[in-house]
Order: sequence, then structure tokens, then C-alpha cells
Amino acid sequence: MRSSVLLARKYLSLSPVVPPRTWTSPGFLERARTEYDDECAGGFLKWFPSLQIRDKSVFDIGCGHGGRAVRFAELGARRVVGLEPFVDAGEEGRSFAAQQGAGQVQFIAGTGEQIPLADDTFDLVTSYDVFEHVEDLGAVIGECRRILKPGGMLHAVFPPFYHPTGSHLDGWVSKMPWPNVLFRREALVEAVGEIMKQRNDGYAPHPMRSRDVLWTLNGATIRSVRKLLEHSQFSQVDLRLSPLFSRMNGKWDSWRMKYYAFAFRPLRYVPKVNELFVHRIVLSATK
Repeated sequence: MRSSVLLARKYLSLSPVVPPRTWTSPGFLERARTEYDDECAGGFLKWFPSLQIRDKSVFDIGCGHGGRAVRFAELGARRVVGLEPFVDAGEEGRSFAAQQGAGQVQFIAGTGEQIPLADDTFDLVTSYDVFEHVEDLGAVIGECRRILKPGGMLHAVFPPFYHPTGSHLDGWVSKMPWPNVLFRREALVEAVGEIMKQRNDGYAPHPMRSRDVLWTLNGATIRSVRKLLEHSQFSQVDLRLSPLFSRMNGKWDSWRMKYYAFAFRPLRYVPKVNELFVHRIVLSATK
């Protein structure tokens, strides 16, 4: 075990990173503005080019600091409600919505496993890079279906756990790919803990919940998501797998992906192998 921990530390140290300033000391409304700017540039909606927001009631689960919800309102949504478990995120969202004059946006605190809203309320439920973070994905999918009106749709985009950076360590420990593939959970957790202790910069991730595989991660895979959807009671489900190397990946230009992406596209169709080479799971489901 100790040798595995040491090896994991060495591997992670090959490309170390520290949390960005926007995580540790963000400016006023900076996080909301970042989310808003991202959505203005395409963000979530680029994954669903035919999705119509105008005149729809929208529930954004895992809305962050509200920037995306505000943008949905600007695009003509009749009503937008954003959900986050952290009260301060909702407060920032409300301030940003007021600044942008988005009066039809509301933010509530809660979890996706127990959404504090009535049945059959929304036309759309949206979720961007959130489903990998919820504690009980099956319960969350069930709640999304419950609050949708008949014929309403859930649209979600999120990475599978064994995506190269699916461990989410690339934002605060290391950019090295597939650490959760190469090392057992126990060794990786201990190695990261030792790195954090040695770094001693005051940053700490959210504590792991009882069902977490790694920090704030439920370990959702392509296979496990498909199994959940088989029992979800949605009338129609469309699950697409976006290849690791494609224009949908924000690193397309910097990695020069266009020169070799074609060779990796077929891997998304190969069971088990696709867990390592899918950039995002793209889900649309109709109640």
C-alpha cells in the first residue's frame, strides 16, 4: 500500500496545479460572470443546438453561481429556477440577476435528491457538469422526472468517471490523466492528502460524503448511467457519447486535436474502452 501511495504522489507531481484564484479569493460576482460569459460563448446550449429556451419554464439543477440561469432568462425563458446546495452561491446568483435585470430568475438551496418543488412544474430541466457530483444519481434523475410536466425534457451533460480528468484533480492537484484508473482509490486518496498537507496553502476540498468514490464524485460511468436510465420511467431517452477529441472539447485548438481526432472517434463505441475516451455523456430524456 505504501509503495502505491508513493508512486501515486510521484505521478501526480509530474504536472502539479494549484486551485485558481477564482476558487480561493473570487472578486464580486466574478464566478457568476464567468458562468454567464461561458454560456454566451455557447456553454451548455452548444450541446443541444435545437433546444428552444424561449417561453419555457426552466429548472437548472446545480446552477453554480447563477450566471447560466441568468443567460437562459435573457434568451427568453419565461421562468428560471436554479438549485444549489450552497446558500452563498444562491446569494451571488440573486445579486447577479438583479445586476442584469433578470427578474424572472429564482435561486433555491437544496439537493437534487430532494428537490423542494411540486410535481409537473417545468418544461425543461438542465444540468451542466453536475450529474457526476450528486450523491445519488438515480434519485436525482427520478426527481428531475417528477418536477417535469408531461412531455417535458431533461437535458444533461457530464463526464464519465474514467474520463482522463474524470477524477477532477486537474483543478487543484495535478493535470496528469487517468489517476483514478492507474491507482486504487485508497492509495490515491492518501497520496492527495499528503500532497495537500505538504503544500499547506489553506485550500481543502469538500469532505467526501459516505457514497463518494472521490471528493464530490459519485463514480458515474457510461455503463452505470445506462442502467439507471433503463429504470427511469422516461418515455424516451437519447444518450449520446461525445468523443474525447472533438471540437466540443474546449482544448481543441491548444491540443491541435484536429490532426488526430479522427483516429479516436470510433473508441466511443467500444464497451469499457469508451469509458476512457468519451469527453461527455450527453443525455436528453422526455417525460
